[in-house]
Amino acid sequence: MISQEHATKRIPVRQSTWEEIQRLREPGQTYDDVIVGLIREGNRNRLYDETDRIMKRGKFAELPREL
Repeated sequence: MISQEHATKRIPVRQSTWEEIQRLREPGQTYDDVIVGLIREGNRNRLYDETDRIMKRGKFAELPREL
């Protein structure tokens, strides 16, 4: 029985996408490693963008000093 952790999935991509993923891949990395890295980078970028949007808005709620 194959666990979900190690299940193989096929994801159709264009040839140009496949070539770009190959260029991003470093020695010893799996394609899963590359994809996980891209997901983390995307999540980090979203967080930065959201933080920037909030900072530009300039409206903050004051938090109590003691919780």
